[in-house]
Amino acid sequence: PPLSNMYTLSEKKCAACEGLVDALSSEDTQKLMAQLPEWDLFTDDAKIPKIRRKWRMKNFVAGMDFLSQITTIAESEGHHPDLHLESYQYVTVVIYTHSVKGLTENDFILAAKIDGLEPNIKLSKYHKSKTQQQQQQQQEQQQ
Repeated sequence: PPLSNMYTLSEKKCAACEGLVDALSSEDTQKLMAQLPEWDLFTDDAKIPKIRRKWRMKNFVAGMDFLSQITTIAESEGHHPDLHLESYQYVTVVIYTHSVKGLTENDFILAAKIDGLEPNIKLSKYHKSKTQQQQQQQQEQQQ
C-alpha cells in the first residue's frame, strides 16, 4: 500500500504485519528517513536493512528508565525493537520488521513514538544529537 501522509508518523498506530505486508522500497524508505533525522539507516551482516538511534544518558538509572518507557510503547504498538544499554549509559535502539527481514512503515512509526519520549528523558550533558555531531564536523572541516 502507498504511504499515507494524512498523519504524522507519531500519530499513527502500528498495524499487524505478520505475512500481510512487504518490505518498503528503497524510495519509500528514504522518504520516511527524511522524517527521522536522528536515526541512521544501515544494513546488517545478513543484508537486512534496519534503523538505529543512539543516546548518551545521564546515568544507568536514566538509561533503564528510558528503556522501560520504550518497552511500554513497544508493547502498546505490538512492535518490538532491539534494545541495548552499554557501558552503563549508552542506549541504542535498532528497529526492523523481523517477519519481512526488512523495514516497514511500522518501524518508522515506532521510531517516531520513541523520539517523542525525548523531552522526558535524562540525557548526559555530553550527549550530542546526530545533527549537533554533523554541525561540529562541518565546523572542524572549515577550520
